[in-house]
Amino acid sequence: MRNAECGFTLLEVMVALLIIATSFVVLLHTRNQSVITADYAKRATVATLLASEKMSDIEQEDFPDTGDDSSNFGDDYPEYRWKTSVSDTTYENIREVKVEILWGEGNSERSIGLVNYVRKKD
Repeated sequence: MRNAECGFTLLEVMVALLIIATSFVVLLHTRNQSVITADYAKRATVATLLASEKMSDIEQEDFPDTGDDSSNFGDDYPEYRWKTSVSDTTYENIREVKVEILWGEGNSERSIGLVNYVRKKD
């Protein structure tokens, strides 16, 4: 009778292993989500800074011409592209400037945009 009281049954060991395995899967999933979120935050921060820089370049012009333009940032930021759109507003001396920074490809393409209004300098 003493042997029956010592140790664990096979069923108890299997249940314990199931609980441990499930916990590891949940922890790994949480870690992967954290890595994905951190990567997005990094890319969004870089895109925001690039958009701000591009907007600043356009604002330095006297009065930007209307139209659309697009390109990339060359070797410095090869995964990022930019698009700009300058359009007239209902006010004669004010133009709307839109800057959009894009990264990624296909269905996973992301973008961040800025909009500003530029007044003709007197």
